[in-house]
Amino acid sequence: KPPARYNQASIIRELEKRGLGTKSTRANIVSILYTRKYVEGKKITVNELGERMIDTLSKYSERITSEQMTREFEDDLADIKEHKITEGNVIEEAKNELNGILDSIDVNKENIGKELFEAYEQSRIVGKCDCGGNLIIISSPKGGKFVGCTSYPECKKTYSLPVGASVLKTTCEKCGLPLISYGKPRQRACLDFECANGGKKSTNEIVGKCPDCGEDLIKRMGRFGEFIGCTGFPKCRFTSSIADYEKSQKESDK
Repeated sequence: KPPARYNQASIIRELEKRGLGTKSTRANIVSILYTRKYVEGKKITVNELGERMIDTLSKYSERITSEQMTREFEDDLADIKEHKITEGNVIEEAKNELNGILDSIDVNKENIGKELFEAYEQSRIVGKCDCGGNLIIISSPKGGKFVGCTSYPECKKTYSLPVGASVLKTTCEKCGLPLISYGKPRQRACLDFECANGGKKSTNEIVGKCPDCGEDLIKRMGRFGEFIGCTGFPKCRFTSSIADYEKSQKESDK
């Protein structure tokens, strides 16, 4: 039977046991791993991006991922505090170590950059599009995220994501697209709003012009029913509920 996966509390205890980090830095180290999306889940799982990061750095600059090096410097800091060694000696040793690491990174920077970029691009893929391209998570310039196709502009298929939503590896039994987890408490639904709403399709009825960009406003189908959206999506993310839009139109007609 494999050992249980670490959670945030147990991994911090393990770092302390191995002499890595300090009482004030260990929690932040774990937090950074989540923020940079190298790990995921309450029971910590290293994802593909995290694995590729370690593999790439270990290949081209092994010392930068060395647990032993980190522990040695932590021990040196403790010895300085107890006046067993001088601060100058440790600083000189750290400079030499850092210069060696930077030299190895500089020599291999093109390979490192290429492999890490490939890992990042791979980490964005959440599924396959009907057109044959990959579905990837894209950050909008105006904030928020959505899922689009790598074959854009030939394929303009997009799926909006609710704020705070995460795309799961589990797929929808009906259409094969990924499921998403969203809301509080967390709920699961198909990435495709129409599928999640039992196949009810958007009418795409044009109802007016977008106040933000001037493109047509149409009725779209969302996770919670129909709403008004801009045809300029994803560049323009203007949306409104049907009720609010009709109210604003009546007020403007007065």
